[in-house]
Amino acid sequence: MTQTLPAPPRTLRSLRPTGPVWASLRLHRIALWVWLAAVLATSGLLLWLLGPGADAAARQLAQCAPSDCDFIGGPSFRYDQLLRMVNAFLYLTPYIAALFMGAVCVGRELERGTAQLAWVQSISPARWLATTLGVPAAWFLAGMVPLVTLNHLVWATGPGPLIPWHDEYLFLGTGPLGPSRVLLGLAVGALGGVLFRKVLTGGVAGIAALLVTGWLGSRYRVSLWPTVTDHGTVPPVPPADSQVLRRDAVTAAGEHVANDLACVDAGTKAELGRCVRGFQDFSVIYHPPSHYWPLQLTESAGTLLLTAVATALTFKALHHRTP
Repeated sequence: MTQTLPAPPRTLRSLRPTGPVWASLRLHRIALWVWLAAVLATSGLLLWLLGPGADAAARQLAQCAPSDCDFIGGPSFRYDQLLRMVNAFLYLTPYIAALFMGAVCVGRELERGTAQLAWVQSISPARWLATTLGVPAAWFLAGMVPLVTLNHLVWATGPGPLIPWHDEYLFLGTGPLGPSRVLLGLAVGALGGVLFRKVLTGGVAGIAALLVTGWLGSRYRVSLWPTVTDHGTVPPVPPADSQVLRRDAVTAAGEHVANDLACVDAGTKAELGRCVRGFQDFSVIYHPPSHYWPLQLTESAGTLLLTAVATALTFKALHHRTP
């Protein structure tokens, strides 16, 4: 008669989670803890700005006209500087993600040969890359989404438009464009790491690619949505907090002539007529504050499309470079 031996007791070590996801978390646990600490510290600062910081700044602004207030050293100045510091951190996060992915997650593992060792022992190259990209993307998004949401709430409910909506740093830190740029940074960082297989060159390549896309976005963002043009016999005044792109003089033939400060600043039709032959009226081209969300969503969609392309190129490059 055959007896079945009882299964050996499971130790605490055997109860630990296993698999590539757990291995990736253990490998980059220091970076994860640093990111978690940064998210918690930034969240605490934003909560302070939403409450006591905003109240103190509002009291100062209520005591004087904004043009007459001495902001240096006062509550409004501190509020403005701390909010700018938060937005600078959110603006730099995609570059940190690109450097981390290109240099640490992909470039270092390929340069040392630890990735190749994992391929022949446990997982395929495609699964390794999917895990290497997916795990950092999950924890970056888990921090960026609440930070961007809270930052937008602070800015939208703050004491006056101290920072305009079209400010480069604030625009990337108050909407879906911020998390989209983080995903793009991870994708181009992984692509640089796979192509160069070095710590230094992989990280630098990822940052360089992200800098190019950032420059293109900053330069052509105003063209992603139709602008508004106002005309008048006196210089039109756009809505408050609008992003004014240009102020022109318009001739009878419909030609727009760029402002000449010597002519237009006085604001009289007679003075402008001496400078521009055939002058008809003034015009101003701008994006009103209501264009914030169309511009945000349009650029975010383009950024996610670039992310998908960079990710596909990364998998294709890894396939061709893997025996």
